[in-house]
Amino acid sequence: MEIVLPGSGPLQCQGTSAKSGQPCTHREIDGLGYCFAHMPDDLLDEAEDITGARRCRKNFGQPDACHNFAVAGTNPPQCKNHGANRGSVHAQRAATAVVNGRVTDRMVAIMGDHGEALMQPAEIGDPLTELLGVAAEIRTWKEIMRGVVADLLSRQQIRYSHRSYGEQIRAEVLLYERALERLAAILVQIGKLGIERKLAMIQQQQVDMVDRALSAALTASGLGLVEQQEARAVLARELTKAS
Repeated sequence: MEIVLPGSGPLQCQGTSAKSGQPCTHREIDGLGYCFAHMPDDLLDEAEDITGARRCRKNFGQPDACHNFAVAGTNPPQCKNHGANRGSVHAQRAATAVVNGRVTDRMVAIMGDHGEALMQPAEIGDPLTELLGVAAEIRTWKEIMRGVVADLLSRQQIRYSHRSYGEQIRAEVLLYERALERLAAILVQIGKLGIERKLAMIQQQQVDMVDRALSAALTASGLGLVEQQEARAVLARELTKAS
């Protein structure tokens, strides 16, 4: 079966089979005269830019150099026969690199779509409250990813060996792990800063300030003690509604 890569041209590759000496039956990379496997070393970088694929660098530049496709994400590029076989450390790192690349591409696209909002961000109010809000969002995201991963495991789909599905599973597990790490980190930070205690102190100070102002106003009004107590009860009820 012929492999047609992005950027393949209409002409036949000029290379020959190393074993049989017969002409190659694959198409050239458009304008370069050779297919990916037979691409000369000095044209390989250009061919990789055109196709988006990488070639294994085992013994690169030597007569016995490997010409197999490299596993996406390996650095330096390695094929399954030269270090990136399924389950290897290099293969796992490559899968992580692919996921990170997709996440980065998606982030760039989102930032491009929301450039105006990023250029004119809303002002931050109370930074302590903002940090607690961020922690709540991270926790929600962690729970979402936990449900996604749990669903995959419950259906035992992790046992399937289809390459694209395996990459999806690894991507979702990686996102779940990151959510756990970020939640743990921000909770540790909140604990060190004593944010909830500080917020409680701020709120109490605000209550005390309102109470002092109300006392001064009631005293100046000349109201009796009964009327003053009624006014305090009304204020407390309205503050409870507002909160």
